[in-house]
Parts: sequence; structure tokens; C-alpha cells
Amino acid sequence: MRCERARELMSLMLDEILTLEQRRDLERHLSECVGCRAEWRLLKTAQRLIATTQPAPLPYDIVPIVMERVKAIERERRKTHSWFGAFRPQWRWLAMATAPIVLALAIVGVRLWHAPSSEPPESIYWSAHVTNAAEVAIAPELVPISAALSSLSFAGEK
Repeated sequence: MRCERARELMSLMLDEILTLEQRRDLERHLSECVGCRAEWRLLKTAQRLIATTQPAPLPYDIVPIVMERVKAIERERRKTHSWFGAFRPQWRWLAMATAPIVLALAIVGVRLWHAPSSEPPESIYWSAHVTNAAEVAIAPELVPISAALSSLSFAGEK
């Protein structure tokens, strides 16, 4: 067994979750490897010290200190992460009042800009006939389809 694998098994052995076979392999490695045996002794000593050490008493005023810090962190988070917080409170009403007006003006402007004309442009007819002629020249087997398409009336045609 390699020392890296033995270190993994040492941790599992401290937690007492090794299988019997893994435990035997680790014990065999520890009997042969001086470095891993020394590391195992350190781990066992650390585990024993942690288990026998009494927890330190908390200061009586720890709760208010922690809660004040939590509130400060929350205030900072709200201040930096809120896009609406970018506006000062006295100007928020102005932003909220002008947003619908700007939206309405944008909609009216787009409708006026793209007002449909009554007649389609002549270039539509020309481009359709040129396309049909090009298809006939390139693929003669599509002539019946092209002829059928060219006999259809286009939008706005009389």
C-alpha cells in the first residue's frame, strides 16, 4: 500500500468507518512504514486532546455583537446589490413617474416610423420575376414549379 492511500485510510479509521479488510491493510502498512506510524500517533493524540478539552465559555455579550455585525453586513449587501438603490430616495418617484411616459413615447415613435404604406414597392415584383428566371436557368427540372409560382399574384397586385 502507498502512503497516500494509508493517510486516507487513517482518517477513515479515526471515524471508525473502515471495513475489516481495509483495517488489516492499514495495520500491516503501519507496522512496516515508520513515517505513517508517526503520523498515526500524532492523529490519535490530536483526537484524544480534542475529545478531552473543555469548550471555552463564550462572552456574555456575544449575541448582541454578532447580531450587530449581521445587520451591518445586510445593510451593505442591500446598498451595493440593489439596482433600485442606485437612485436616491428623493429621486425615485421621478424615475417611477417618467418610465411609463418614456415607454409610451417609444411605442408611438415606432408606430409612426414604421407606418405601412398603401402600395408595396415595385422592387418586390421585379425581384420575384428575376428570382424565377434565375431558378429556371439553374435548374430546368424546376420549370413547372417556377412557372406555377410566377403565375401567382403578389400582395397588392391588381
